[in-house]
Amino acid sequence: MTYRIRIVLLDYDLTLVSNILDFYDAYNEALKNFLGKTVSFNKFYDLLINYRLDYFLGKDIDKEAFWRFFRKNYRSMYGYPVDGAYYFLYWVKNMNMKSVIISGRECHPDVLYYELRRFGLDEYIDEIYTLFNLYVVGGVEEELFDKTWLIRYVLKKHGIDPSEAVYIGDYRLDYISSKKAGVEFIGVAFDPERKECLYRVGAKYVGENLYDALYYLLEIIRDNKNRKKKGRYLETNYK
Repeated sequence: MTYRIRIVLLDYDLTLVSNILDFYDAYNEALKNFLGKTVSFNKFYDLLINYRLDYFLGKDIDKEAFWRFFRKNYRSMYGYPVDGAYYFLYWVKNMNMKSVIISGRECHPDVLYYELRRFGLDEYIDEIYTLFNLYVVGGVEEELFDKTWLIRYVLKKHGIDPSEAVYIGDYRLDYISSKKAGVEFIGVAFDPERKECLYRVGAKYVGENLYDALYYLLEIIRDNKNRKKKGRYLETNYK
């Protein structure tokens, strides 16, 4: 096992970019397409923070078709970088780590590049992958929004061990995907209920923004260095 962190993998929506209104619009568009109805923002928000967005999807609705429609039509109009985004990405670059986005959207990566360019964040991002890439290269999505295959794909491409990577996301599937791929996870939650949910599924580090995420990243790096020193000490004394 190695003790360096060489790459930071980032979710996009509600992690790097605060765009809940875009999320709301895409959700309503999917509801209108499949059910002929829309919901108020307050109802949507309540379902979102409690991980109950499937609430309206009965047995007659193909959930996979619904959510693929949603993520293909998730357009950026009202988003802006979350608190600490510039600070976080600057320090990741300054520490010679790669920053790679792995998004749950199913759009061409250039869509996100154009938005990042508008924010002045594109220079800090090395690569972008979405679930569009997963289907193009014949990857596997074990369940909706599972990113395990893409995480492994990116690590293999760059010759990076899972112990040298950290994934930052806001959703329980981000945590589950990270765990299956053997990658350390840092959660970002804009709401206490979502924060509590990430803790319940097993997340160790959960903050409110990317300032907190940077603190946890530095903590992981420090802990790894301490384990490395301890390992060398034990090896020396064993000899």
